[in-house]
Amino acid sequence: MHLYKNQSKEILYYKFLLSILVVVGIATSILRDFDHDELEAVHSAWKILDGERIYIDFFQHHHPLFYYSLIPIIHIFGASTATLLVLRFLMFSMFILFLTGTFKFSLTLFKDKSVAWLCIVLLSSMAMFTQKAIEIRPDVPQALLGLTAIFLLFRYIRNHRLNGLTLSAFCLGVSFLFLQKTIFIIASVGLIQLLWVYQQKYSFKELLIYWCVFVLTIAPYYAYLISYNQFENYLFWNWTLNMNFKGGFSAFNTLVESFSYNHFIWIFFVLGMVRFYKEKQFDVLLLSFLLLLSVFLVKAPYRQYFMPFIPFMCIISSYALLAIQYRKQRYILVTMIVLVPLVYFLRTIIVYPNQPQLKKIEWVLNKTNHGDLIYDGDVYFNVFRADVDFFWYSTDPDKGGLKTYMSLQEYDYDIYQIIENKKPKLISDLFIENITQPVISSNYTQSKKYPDLYIRNE
Repeated sequence: MHLYKNQSKEILYYKFLLSILVVVGIATSILRDFDHDELEAVHSAWKILDGERIYIDFFQHHHPLFYYSLIPIIHIFGASTATLLVLRFLMFSMFILFLTGTFKFSLTLFKDKSVAWLCIVLLSSMAMFTQKAIEIRPDVPQALLGLTAIFLLFRYIRNHRLNGLTLSAFCLGVSFLFLQKTIFIIASVGLIQLLWVYQQKYSFKELLIYWCVFVLTIAPYYAYLISYNQFENYLFWNWTLNMNFKGGFSAFNTLVESFSYNHFIWIFFVLGMVRFYKEKQFDVLLLSFLLLLSVFLVKAPYRQYFMPFIPFMCIISSYALLAIQYRKQRYILVTMIVLVPLVYFLRTIIVYPNQPQLKKIEWVLNKTNHGDLIYDGDVYFNVFRADVDFFWYSTDPDKGGLKTYMSLQEYDYDIYQIIENKKPKLISDLFIENITQPVISSNYTQSKKYPDLYIRNE
């Protein structure tokens, strides 16, 4: 798929746009507020570091590898807000790896640097991708390793070097250990491989080698679970609970929101799909379609669920965009594509700064000691202190983890009784209907600085 000869001026312009987007990305990473899921991830890692056991001592419904990978950073930098910024920086480095991997993948497909550079400009401009790719969340390494696995597999189909095949399967396995929704990438890869077998590009022997390596990659974790009688526990919290999770919405809501910021990329994605179909590039086309379709199979398809799909979307969009014959029109279009999300990125930094969050977290740390218990109600300020109950977040009485669990099994959760028994040093008024209950009013004083928080009387 060679479109035309590389044009140095055009590539230089794309590099210029990309440098602006990367600088804004760095600023976003340092200055923008922390998502709920980010604090959940860091607190989960801290709890493990503090000696608690995932799925046994505290609630979690995701695969554990990401939390264990954060532990060395928390151990080195300690229980401080600086740790959050260090982790954000590390996640931004993964965002750069995303751009690098997508660039190489695009170059492998098109053999044209203009397409490859434009592709990562589009990827950096995708608001729902960039906003999530810089966050401290397991979706980032999961999607990055999934992209790497697919890139290595497509490269293997061109050079047939066995190390590429085995490394692809290994990356896919590790991706799954980071997050169970890699199951959608696994299904997509399997169907692509069957297509290649049908097209006689791929053999059943290669298929067998690939999935044997994949199984060997994840086998040690499952052997550990079985040997410690934790497999049933893992199965419930990671699969059964999630399949019955209370609360959800349609993926169309997220698509409409994305279209408002990145309409041109979506339009050229559709045009690119038509062109791919005409040129019989069915593997990339099918892969993109399957990854997009997978988002509609989950109950709550937040923006991060689109992360594995978006790099392929941008690859197809860039191919369609560069089919425009007149360079001046391309310049105008690409500039417009970048400007709208750029304004959005800058706005999020200004409107949603992380300083109020960091100050509140630091204030809580200063008012408490290690070993003190805290009732947060969710994950808003308690990042480095112990909790009062197994369900330390997702305690909304109408939806979430606690509500789902109570619909499946009996569980006695009375926050007033918990506060009376555990005597937490600090509590939030979140999901406490009657803050004037004697157990609270007689023992806690409302903070003047943070009216939603109450400190236990000495």
